[in-house]
Amino acid sequence: MAEQDNNLNDQQTPETLEDSLSKTEVLLEENKDVISKILIGIAIIIAGYFGYNNMFSEPAEQAALEEIWPAQKMFEQQLFDSASTEFEYILENHGGTKAGNLAGLYLGISQLQSGNFVEALTALEAFDAEGKLSPGLKVGLIGDCHSELGDVDKAVASYKKAASLLDSKGVSPYYLKKAGIILEQNGKSTDAVEVYELALNTYLSTSAPSVQSVKTEMEMLLARAKASK
Repeated sequence: MAEQDNNLNDQQTPETLEDSLSKTEVLLEENKDVISKILIGIAIIIAGYFGYNNMFSEPAEQAALEEIWPAQKMFEQQLFDSASTEFEYILENHGGTKAGNLAGLYLGISQLQSGNFVEALTALEAFDAEGKLSPGLKVGLIGDCHSELGDVDKAVASYKKAASLLDSKGVSPYYLKKAGIILEQNGKSTDAVEVYELALNTYLSTSAPSVQSVKTEMEMLLARAKASK
């Protein structure tokens, strides 16, 4: 692998490195809709689990659930502006309930999808994330907000934390890749190398077929970052 990396380093000029980075940015842009659908799906799963476990909850929770269901439908239909208005109402009137708290996650994602990054950040930071999935999802979304707002350091820190919280071979490399690409975009290739190596050593050290495509991509990103140091 070391020999392969050296060969890549020798072949890549500043022009090809810039072109490679531009292609990566385009790929992330093209996949935004897919990523959005995944986030929406995760939120719906969390909501479904919450609803099932609170089917016989106290009256305040039931009232909040009745309010949140129509807003969830708007969210599923990607009517994010309308959904945001409904989720804000639920937060104001049912903020002390679990359903009200869940509305904060929905609101944060809706605002993020609508391009309202400051409002999205505020909503997501207020969301009380519990369980195995929600904390990592929350921090990753916060990273997206910081990225859109141009705060590189906070975005990278959030993505690294999300990767650690989720601790998954399937998801953690994705967040580390986002961190590395942002670092490269801002001329921090040395830091990007550390992030890519963290992904490879922690989550992609196996030779399992299920991770080979991700591993290959990460190795290419690592070689590119090393070449531009």
